Amino acid sequence: MPAAEPVAEQPAPSQPLLLALLAWGIGILADRYGDVPLLFWWCLAALLILISIALRRIGKDHQFAPLLLSALVCVGGGWHQLHWGFAARHELGRFAREASQPVCVEAVAVDRMMWSPAPTSDPLRAMPVGPMGEVLVSITRIRNGRQWQEAAGKCRLRVAGGLVDITAGDRLQVYALLGRVPSALNPGQYDWARAERRAGRYCDLYCRTPECISILEPATASPLGRWLDLLRQRCEWRLKKYVGPENSDLALAVLLGERERLQEITSDAFLKTGTVHLLVVSGLHVGILAFVIWVVVSSGFISRRWGILLTALLVVIYAAIAGGRPPVIRATVLILLGLISLLFARRATIVNLLAVAALVVLIYSPGELFRSGTQLSFLCVAVLAGFGRLVENQKARRQKIQGQQAQHQLKRLIQENAAWYRKMLRWIGYKAGQLTLASFCVWVLAAPLVAYHFHIATPLGIAITPIIWPLVAGALIAGFFICAVGWLVPPLGNLLGGICSWCLGTTEWIVQRAVEFDWGCLYCAGPPLWWLWGFYAGLALFALVPRFRIPWPWQISLAALWIACGFVAGGLKNNDSRLTCTFLAIGHGTCVVLELPGNQTILYDAGSLGSPQSASRTIAGYLWSRGITHIDAIVLSHADIDHYNAVPGLIDRFRVGRVYVSPQMFANQADSRQLTAPEFLRDSLEQAAVPIYEVWLGDKLSVAHTDVDIDLLHPPQMGVGGSDNANSILLRVQFDGRTILLPGDLESPGLEEVIASSPQDVDILLAPHHGSIFSDPLNFSAWCTPSWTVVSGRHNDQDFELTEDSYQDVGSQILHTANCGAIQFVLTEKTVKQCRFRH
Repeated sequence: MPAAEPVAEQPAPSQPLLLALLAWGIGILADRYGDVPLLFWWCLAALLILISIALRRIGKDHQFAPLLLSALVCVGGGWHQLHWGFAARHELGRFAREASQPVCVEAVAVDRMMWSPAPTSDPLRAMPVGPMGEVLVSITRIRNGRQWQEAAGKCRLRVAGGLVDITAGDRLQVYALLGRVPSALNPGQYDWARAERRAGRYCDLYCRTPECISILEPATASPLGRWLDLLRQRCEWRLKKYVGPENSDLALAVLLGERERLQEITSDAFLKTGTVHLLVVSGLHVGILAFVIWVVVSSGFISRRWGILLTALLVVIYAAIAGGRPPVIRATVLILLGLISLLFARRATIVNLLAVAALVVLIYSPGELFRSGTQLSFLCVAVLAGFGRLVENQKARRQKIQGQQAQHQLKRLIQENAAWYRKMLRWIGYKAGQLTLASFCVWVLAAPLVAYHFHIATPLGIAITPIIWPLVAGALIAGFFICAVGWLVPPLGNLLGGICSWCLGTTEWIVQRAVEFDWGCLYCAGPPLWWLWGFYAGLALFALVPRFRIPWPWQISLAALWIACGFVAGGLKNNDSRLTCTFLAIGHGTCVVLELPGNQTILYDAGSLGSPQSASRTIAGYLWSRGITHIDAIVLSHADIDHYNAVPGLIDRFRVGRVYVSPQMFANQADSRQLTAPEFLRDSLEQAAVPIYEVWLGDKLSVAHTDVDIDLLHPPQMGVGGSDNANSILLRVQFDGRTILLPGDLESPGLEEVIASSPQDVDILLAPHHGSIFSDPLNFSAWCTPSWTVVSGRHNDQDFELTEDSYQDVGSQILHTANCGAIQFVLTEKTVKQCRFRH
């Protein structure tokens, strides 16, 4: 047996653009989390560039690159600060307040108005919502009394009730409510203000009716934006006409990125099956378009050079029509660079191509470094590129071995002479296997990042992606041809529309069936940030630096060890001797999270007067930020919808031990409109197999820790007269001599019955009925004398002054969730520590 030939260590390929990208990204990170003046960034960058040039001239080339990269770090930090920390002098956001105020502005539409349908009927939604229009506008003037003054900046203009025919370039006069973009009020909540600030937007305009908008001057047909807008309208019209009404909204979402047209239930189904990326115009869409165009232009009727130029032009036009989002920019840059390499017969590495695309995106918008969609987009492309390289290497190695062995040569000869259908079946099976394996690799390596940002794992996506990917590709190709040539030959347009509609309809049917599997979607708290950095830093070292590439068994062992570290760290909690009580800020509603010693979690109410989906996401986000994946019990004070409409969403995301209600919660039957929601809640709990327990005055809740005592002070078993509010559960939580009182929406006559009982000495009180004057704050505050009073709700009107004065007269400190955000109290044996999410 011949001795094995030693394998020479291959030098690392030249990747200068990757180093430039790393330097630029480090600068952005340093500026975001450090307090560095802009002048310092620019001066240090200039100094480093001058030093590097001087060293280059005297022959010290080995020091040139490090200094140049350091200068790039400074330039990246300064560039990020220009985008993040500076706004125009007349920026409209400077006029905006947290509470919306009426304004009159003049603006120019940046694009055409997008339309969102009214949400489907939901018994848990207290306030019905109609269709909504939205358009991005560039502000020019704002009216101050009778005078107009200069204003600047871009913002979203939302219009309730209908669609206004606005196209890019139209000059508008708008009567609207101006307000700041809402920031996060709770830990774990998505921060819309931060996300909009990355795009240079600081405020929102909201019109209650379409009549509040008037078009002062229509856009002319000459500007490029107007031409692109008209082209997009033509594409929309053709897709609606030929695809048909059943699947036209899905076609517009897949082909043009108009995801807003879809109902929330459809978007959630794609999210829960791990296929939501199909609803966002991304590299898949741009790549398929480029492939189709390249196949057509390569047929020989035009030269190769003109074919490359035509492909590039059409790809750029499609990217502009699709909205120019970062995934589209990334894919467009990659394709253009690939076409340039074809044009000049130069081969570029995928690492350098991705680095250039990332640099373009981060120069265009430095804040995209922190955006989940951008991170996932580049990660998935990098994984697919690595998978493709691995498949090519394995294929080359297998061909080399087969070429040296006679039995493999005979097998290959038999395969080459097999019947055509056998070859086709073999090819389909091989490609399906490759697609499944690629889907698995992408899912495994992207799962930590998805879990961190979205708190979800979708293993079902591995199985259905190979099935629906050909369908989506077919729909994309048919849709592209409908927009390009289908209108020229109506029978061809009808045929292509039928193909597109069938592909999309089948895709949606598969997704809707898949979402019914319980194991297809798993909610989780997600890994900590330090774990995420370690995982992807190690992955990058193994992939990009040859000297760090160790054998596969060692790589798998290290990955398993790191995953184990994450699970161990996630299971560690330090609240064995503390009770944490958190009042979440969810608008006009209530949710109090009690984290008891012994790692028990109890919720008192969970609802809001707004969207039930939004309320459940806010509560879930806080629980996940605390590492909580199990809710031991939920106490529902009474049958008002703003106290429980988030519960169905929570039982979908968490394991819930039990639900406590008063005997009056489900006492009435669903023969009136107001009782539809409680019945819906009870059905949801029964379907999820969550036991419901009735409790009343004198009952105690079961808790694990002996130092915690939770009992009910109201209502009696038979209830009291009056509304549901009068029968609210009054929960008292006692721990080491401290008392927390949670009264729900307690009102007369139940309020008088409570006040007639023995007075209480309370440390922390939830103000009854969101601080309303109907909760008799004067007498109730004298009865319980709280040290802290928390008001859960929106900004109140002048009537709140009476409530505030009543509690302050007994020495209580008033805290409002609308002003403070989430309010947390940590009770220990000796102290009560109070902190606010928003200062």
